[in-house]
Amino acid sequence: MPDFVWIQNVVFPIIGMGMAGFLLFGVYRTVNKVLDRRHEDRLHAAGGPVPEVVRHLEQRVTDLEGQVERVQELEERLDFAERMLAQHRQQPLLGDH
Repeated sequence: MPDFVWIQNVVFPIIGMGMAGFLLFGVYRTVNKVLDRRHEDRLHAAGGPVPEVVRHLEQRVTDLEGQVERVQELEERLDFAERMLAQHRQQPLLGDH
């Protein structure tokens, strides 16, 4: 009989809380989707800033892609300068014999 009491007082409440958690998570996702759709519909109906924002973000992506090429070029220049400094340090000075 003690095993049934433990199952009834411990296991069943834990299972119930887990099921309630899944249920609440499902409700949360559904409500979130509905609110997102309403928000998007309002922006599209008002002819809001959605196209403007998209254009702005596309411009920023283009700028960032250009910056990647510039960073790669600067890395190459830095590597070259480091090699030149290393060679210069390895050469003996004229007075050192």
